[in-house]
Amino acid sequence: MKISQFTLIAIFWVFVTITGCQSIKQTLAGNSINRSFKKSEIFTNQFTGFLLYDPQSNVYLKEWNADLNFTPASNTKIFTTAACLQVFGDSIPTYDLAHIDSVVHIEPYGDPTLLHPDFPEQPALYPLMGTPTVVHLPERPIKAFGPGWAWDDYQYSFQSERFWMPIYANEVRIFNSDTLHVIPDFFEDYIDLYVGERPGSFVYREFAYNLFNIWMEDDSSSFERKIPFQVSNELLSILMADTIGASTTTTNSPLLVKEKTVYNQATIPTLALMMQRSDNFLAEQLLITAGRAKGYENQDAFRNRLLHAWQLSDQLQWVDGSGLSRYNLFTPRAIVKVLNYIYREVDWQTIQWIFPNGGKSGTIKNWYPGIDQPYVFAKTGTLSNNHCLSGFIVTNSGRKLIFSFMNNNYLTPVNEVKAEMQKVLEKIRDNY
Repeated sequence: MKISQFTLIAIFWVFVTITGCQSIKQTLAGNSINRSFKKSEIFTNQFTGFLLYDPQSNVYLKEWNADLNFTPASNTKIFTTAACLQVFGDSIPTYDLAHIDSVVHIEPYGDPTLLHPDFPEQPALYPLMGTPTVVHLPERPIKAFGPGWAWDDYQYSFQSERFWMPIYANEVRIFNSDTLHVIPDFFEDYIDLYVGERPGSFVYREFAYNLFNIWMEDDSSSFERKIPFQVSNELLSILMADTIGASTTTTNSPLLVKEKTVYNQATIPTLALMMQRSDNFLAEQLLITAGRAKGYENQDAFRNRLLHAWQLSDQLQWVDGSGLSRYNLFTPRAIVKVLNYIYREVDWQTIQWIFPNGGKSGTIKNWYPGIDQPYVFAKTGTLSNNHCLSGFIVTNSGRKLIFSFMNNNYLTPVNEVKAEMQKVLEKIRDNY
């Protein structure tokens, strides 16, 4: 069928009209966003950075202080996720293994999933059960806390200690299920439990000792507490021996002969758990594990290698895997570049699985809801007076865009900051 010249001209002008209207909508939305940053009572009383990027056209659509450094808080976990996607295959390495004279020798990677209560299946334990085991640890201990961590948070479950071979998430779990349980049960004799003597819930551990005071309400039917224990090679030997039913010792000599690498959990589900609930312990140990898998004991050297591989030209500071440290300093542009790496590395379904979904799951379950389905898939980052959100946004026109929204040094309630952020993200959803 032959198309007339008149029809072609008409189609052309319809196309120009549609694209022109879309361009006008985006321009008006962009101007409105600029006014928000300049005149909003929230944004003008804090330090705000923003960057919006289209990975398909490789165009930055909107920028505001995009090249200035901010405290990222748990947006740091985006970097950790990218590192794990780059280093790990389908599963996370737990230890290298060798049999020598009827003794199992293992060299751990730092895998946080070993005996972790959120992973009931523990395939990495099978080769060790009932067999005397020697654990080969690096000669230099890893520091229990990262640089810039708050030392007085040592007794809270969001700041469990780091270790070359963590087990049981490096914390004591006490819960009531018909009867009161203590896991690991080794700590039963080191816990003083008080009932109804203090309002609310409270746990306390001596800084230098594994001695615990736990307060619980009179009604203990739903009681559960978690508190980090202080790690040591000696404690590792005791807990492992209790678990595998055989003697366990540690040594600082390297394991020279390695038969195979043993794995415990799949990579993507573990990353999803870490990101959805912003788990600091998993993040720290996964980055340690990735470094060990690449032959690094020095975490600073490993992080520098990653920054070079990702070609991040921005001057930034990356000092831990979780974002607990206020020494971390990232620009919105650096975060967007790493998010773009993740976007290129995995499929969209995996991104939706790993990242919290607005109005539906994870740390943004109560924010950024879509009309029929989520439109924001992003990681929060929160410390006192700092809140960031970085990830992906799906617009009404079907575009998948990458953004980083960073807010530092505010004194207003954080919910007011989030509400102002939501206005900006909805403008992007509706107009781009």
